[in-house]
Amino acid sequence: MTSLKQSVRRFDLYAPPRIVSLREVADGVGAERPVSAREVLRRLDAVPSEVRLAEPVTTGTALGGRAEMVLRSNGTYTSTGHMRATGFPSFAFVVQPTVEGGGGRFRALAVHQGRVFGTDTPGDRQRNWSEDGRNEAVRQNWLTFARDARLTVRKEWEVSGVLGTLGDIATAVAQFVGAAAVTGSGGMAAALVIGSRLGEAAHEPWPFPGLPVGVTIASGVLLVFGPAAIVPALAAGVAVEALVDHRPLSTEEEAFAVKVFGPTLPPREQIILTNISGLDDRAFVVPGAGGSYLVNLGDHFDDPMAPRGKYRQRGQMLIHELTHVWQAKRWPATTYFCQGVTESTYEPGGDPGRPWSAYGIEQQATIVDRWYAADPGFLTGEFQKPHPNFSLKAAHPYDHYIHLHIRAGMT
Repeated sequence: MTSLKQSVRRFDLYAPPRIVSLREVADGVGAERPVSAREVLRRLDAVPSEVRLAEPVTTGTALGGRAEMVLRSNGTYTSTGHMRATGFPSFAFVVQPTVEGGGGRFRALAVHQGRVFGTDTPGDRQRNWSEDGRNEAVRQNWLTFARDARLTVRKEWEVSGVLGTLGDIATAVAQFVGAAAVTGSGGMAAALVIGSRLGEAAHEPWPFPGLPVGVTIASGVLLVFGPAAIVPALAAGVAVEALVDHRPLSTEEEAFAVKVFGPTLPPREQIILTNISGLDDRAFVVPGAGGSYLVNLGDHFDDPMAPRGKYRQRGQMLIHELTHVWQAKRWPATTYFCQGVTESTYEPGGDPGRPWSAYGIEQQATIVDRWYAADPGFLTGEFQKPHPNFSLKAAHPYDHYIHLHIRAGMT
């Protein structure tokens, strides 16, 4: 009989050296509390390591085809299919296969485009596509995708036209994601970019010059569109453009951050603070278009240094969010489009001997902000100097994480 440990380790999501709790796994497979190891094992064994989906593509014209998608628990995917002209006219087309999982909270998008020629024009009647790749967020959210995955196919076509420039693709995808965020059940967390051309489209100019690069409005939803995924932010009408504030990290904030992070953060001009908020009004950080890092603070935008809620020391919340910028500079972008808006495990636990890589992104950020706030006397005294002497800070169990990883820039 397969042991619970063997079933857990079957998925890359829980691969060593990561340490996971039974409660975390139970939440991932949807097991109700109180947690039963037998029930968790049963549900884990029912989770496939690969999902294969296929749908015909119909248009009501002399153009049709088929789209297939394979997603795997290690984050790899294969998108294949074809479109064929079956009569007189020729067509240009864009096909967008989309795998939905987690009740529509996550969508994995691919885009394929081309032309096929009917009997009116010499040329290939059929166009095939096959794209292999890997998406970190598919791996990280595998239990969500595998639970109820289904494939839908969105398509656009025109007779003998030229369709599907990168700008057209970016606009069409943004409209689709915005509409899905409004109509989907449970609130969509993210649409993952798994088509290579979508990554290119993220760098297209947007029709709202008052918004940060990579932020747009579609179907009344504010969307953060970067190289890895699209995250719905706050729902509003087009007037939201006038309500979005953004600015780069100030020189004072940069000088403050350097005291904790040293030279390991991106240049301050690339760190863009906004008043955008995510699900449940949470702050979140995502790598945006053009090499920027969007630090979305919601209501905390006006004074990011102010103590708020669990962040009792001045600057503690900003340190937490800048830790995500530190991570985003070094980790796959998809980590921040998905985990950054959904991860709920903030508590790092009581074992400071664990490897740094064994912690989730929110746990790492909590380690840094708690380390920063642990000695109030140091903060009001020595820390106020341009180059504080950290040997005067009270010893803390997290010291080695800060000096060996954060300040050294080592993951």
